[in-house]
Amino acid sequence: MEERFKTIIIEHEESVRQGLVAVFEHHHFDVEATDSVASGYEKARSGGFDLVLLDSRVAGINALEVCAGIRGQHPGQVIFMLTADSSNQGLMALAADDYSSVPFAYTDLVQRAKALLRRTRLQHKTALTETLSIGDVTIDTASATGQCPRGAIVFTQREIRVLYYLCEQRGKTVEAHELLNQVWGYPRYLNTEIRAVEIHIASLIHKIEVDAENPQYIQQVGEGAYQIDF
Repeated sequence: MEERFKTIIIEHEESVRQGLVAVFEHHHFDVEATDSVASGYEKARSGGFDLVLLDSRVAGINALEVCAGIRGQHPGQVIFMLTADSSNQGLMALAADDYSSVPFAYTDLVQRAKALLRRTRLQHKTALTETLSIGDVTIDTASATGQCPRGAIVFTQREIRVLYYLCEQRGKTVEAHELLNQVWGYPRYLNTEIRAVEIHIASLIHKIEVDAENPQYIQQVGEGAYQIDF
């Protein structure tokens, strides 16, 4: 039987909203949709959805605050964001598990969402409990928090999964598409942009490195390729 996921779509533009509902329902999602951030936000905070699909362009909202509010109630909630503002894509990718630039291909979007949900569901069944040590940083993967001489560090669940995979590959070169496959769960045949990986890596560097401009543990060695040394 086809695996079903429940999603809420918060999208202000009616034609786009209808298109999203149609394609997600066609792919066996149970869908609720609204153009109201207030009602969508309250529903999303209930934790009754596998996926929150949020259009960051909805007028009168701070998409980052909406994501933070949802994550405050449900840290493992999968959030996929739509954005047309390239200047904010870095923030969007950290607030959400992934994002898609507008315009987007409907079928590609639903395939990415389904793959991400399947991988996230599998990861929830194999919760991390290890403590990672990277230089002078100690990370509790279960609570997604860390300690270093500079103070406490808070990670997102996606950052923890990326960091855990990098730890498993220490001493090797890891490519962005490998992370998209192993952490996000995206099939290799999907021509997925690697910007979300780059942003998550940049965030991890700023959190764990003493000098983010001259990283010691995660070094970029080519376009979309990283050398892991910890």
